[in-house]
Amino acid sequence: MSALKSRLAAGIQKLFVRAGTQIHVRGFSQVIGSVWDDEVTLTEASSVWTSGIVLPIDASKGSFDSLLVEQGKLQSDDQRLFTHGSLLFTGSDFQVQVQIGSPNGDNYTIVPEGVISYNAQGTQIYKKAYITRLTTGSLQV
Repeated sequence: MSALKSRLAAGIQKLFVRAGTQIHVRGFSQVIGSVWDDEVTLTEASSVWTSGIVLPIDASKGSFDSLLVEQGKLQSDDQRLFTHGSLLFTGSDFQVQVQIGSPNGDNYTIVPEGVISYNAQGTQIYKKAYITRLTTGSLQV
């Protein structure tokens, strides 16, 4: 890893240690049954405890977040989650549940197409993910 990538990764890690909160990221693979289209099974594929920074979306007029709210992609009570770049959040048959807080906390899921990776010299340094609260506690299949 080059000096720039190393320094950026170390700086982001310091931010997560100082300003972050404990999060539990669980990934589920999704399998659709062979007989019925509505038979969907979720199987836990990954489970990681790490640190992330959770912030409310910026709903001020003209901000990127407010544009997403106006387009109907975000709701005003959604949040932004910043994590290190190696966490897996997306995939064609993959869903993520994020628990904020330890040992118990509120559960969230990733907003579709709501993950932005920030890279330096081909390495993902950190990610910003838009998350929405799961009011039922369950992922939607």
